[in-house]
Formats: sequence, C-alpha cells, structure tokens
Amino acid sequence: MKLRVVYDEIHKLHADPRGRHPADPWRLERALSAMKSSPVWSSTVLLRAPPASREALLLAHDEEYVSFVEEESKGGFHYVDWDTYVTEHSFAAGAAFAAAALRAALSSLESREPWFIMPRPGGHHAGRKGWAMGASTLGFCLFNYAGIAAKAFLREGLKVLALDFDAHHGNGTQDILWEEPRAVHVDFHEEGIYPGSGDVSEKGGSGAEGTKVNVPLLPYSGDGEYYWAVENVLKPLLEVFKPEALVISAGFDAFAGDPLTHLMASERTFELLGHTLRPYVGSKPMVIVMEGGYGEGLTRGLTAFLESLMGLREASEVKHKEPHSARRIRELLARHWGVG
Repeated sequence: MKLRVVYDEIHKLHADPRGRHPADPWRLERALSAMKSSPVWSSTVLLRAPPASREALLLAHDEEYVSFVEEESKGGFHYVDWDTYVTEHSFAAGAAFAAAALRAALSSLESREPWFIMPRPGGHHAGRKGWAMGASTLGFCLFNYAGIAAKAFLREGLKVLALDFDAHHGNGTQDILWEEPRAVHVDFHEEGIYPGSGDVSEKGGSGAEGTKVNVPLLPYSGDGEYYWAVENVLKPLLEVFKPEALVISAGFDAFAGDPLTHLMASERTFELLGHTLRPYVGSKPMVIVMEGGYGEGLTRGLTAFLESLMGLREASEVKHKEPHSARRIRELLARHWGVG
C-alpha cells in the first residue's frame, strides 16, 4: 500500500516577500525534508498538483467568495484581513491544491490508497463564504481542501467522518459541513485561541444535530487528554457511525513548544492518531490534508503520525486524563449516538 503525497512548488509563490509571516514556504520544505528522512518515504508516491479546478472550489465555496479571492490575487501581495495575505499567484496555487483534493477523493475511492495533500495557502479556516463561524479573519487560509474532499465523497453518496486535530478549531470545515447529516466532523483543538469557535454546544445545524463533535482542550493539555479524546470520542464514533470515507485535517501545532499554541502533545499523541486510523488504510477512501504546525511538530509530529498510519511505528502507551469538557461531551454522545 502506497501513500500518495501531493507536493507542488507552486506553493512557494504564495509568500510574504518580507518573510515575516508564520505561514511561509519554509514550513512545507521542512516537513517534506522530514518525510524524506523517515521510513515512510519508501511507501510514498510523490505527485504534483493537477491543473487548477474551479469545479473543485465550488464544491465547498460560494462563487462570490471564489471570485473575491481571484480578484484580490490580481492586486498582488497585500492582506485581505489582518492575518491573511494574497499574492498574484495565491488564487492559482489554491485552485491547484483544490483540484488535488478532488482528485485525491475520487482516486482513493477507486483504489483505497490514502492521499496526503501538502497545500499552501492553508485550508481549514476557510468556510463556504470565506470568514466562518464568527471568525474575524481567515486565519492564513483561502480555500478549504478538507471541505472539498469531504464534499466530493458526499457527492458520491458516501458517509464521511472528518477528523481535525489541528490545535486551532476547524471553523471553516465545520461551516461547510454544518447542515450535512451524512458528515460527522470531530475536532480536537485548544480552547480560548483563534478562531474562538469550537464549543461543545456547536453540534450541527437543523437535521444534523450531533454530527459536529468538538473537543476543546485547555492550554497545557497533553498526551493524556488526547488519549481520552481518541478512546472516548473518536473510536466510539468510528464504530457507531461506520464512515464510508475519511477526511483528516492533520495539523501539527499541538506539538509541545509550537510558537502559536499552548498544548503539550508529544510524538505519542500523533502515534496514537495514526495507529487509530491505520485499520482504515486500504479499506476506506482516505484523504489527509496538512494544516498547521510552526515548530517541531512539522518534523517529529508529522513523521510519528505518518509512520504509525502506514504501520511502520507502534503507538506508545499513554495514561488517559479527562479534559475539562468531558462531561458535556459524554452527554452529547449519549444523546445523539447512544455511547458514553
């Protein structure tokens, strides 16, 4: 079984020319270098992004927003809000990775091989109309590749479980899937930081109540809280919901010492996540989209996750620790899923 990885140097054209923005090209170069030094590289097929696709963008975003990003990009480098920039190449780059997300979903549906997309500009904070769930900015993101992959699977009639373990809440993905009862969105994230959404009470729109499951973690939560979330949230939902496809927003900024977050996850958390998803490799369509990570998570967290996912590393033992939101999450799962 091969891991199909989409990397394309077009991402380098989306860059702050002053080199002052944390979401700059060095992140992907560092991540790719770590993968090349990992045993997982022998299982990897490296692919370029396909030609840009407006069809893919419109799976997850409104035409008005797509046109907005296209027009803003024509103006060259500038900020569209206080933390998100575009360059003259940003629309083309984003549309190419959007096409990659669509191709990955359709290809994985046929072959059951997992795909790992390494996009820039980023991803999971962009909602259907851009700014999502009350967020004041796009959070470095322009187009939502995980949302595109999920919508592609849904269009093919499949039930989808979307897991987001970036340290920031995936408000854009939640927005895109909000009213979709066939899509369960599970989100592990740090409470109290950008984008401010992701409370347990955010459980889905009319007709989809209980399909959006948020696990907010307090600052300085670590491997123990993640172990609790995997054992008490992710695994039961996988068993009860029985997804027919999986979409993973793989962020590595929960790794201890990340400059933008305050969580204390180690390799053990990412081993656990990869090990939990391992049984679905080769049996279910799977698209993984790289999201955040601005420190050691880009190397140590990423390789721990991918090696465990591909069966090249065992998960370490972790003693679980209940997060502060455990009671409310149990109540949500018991009411809507009969578990907990």
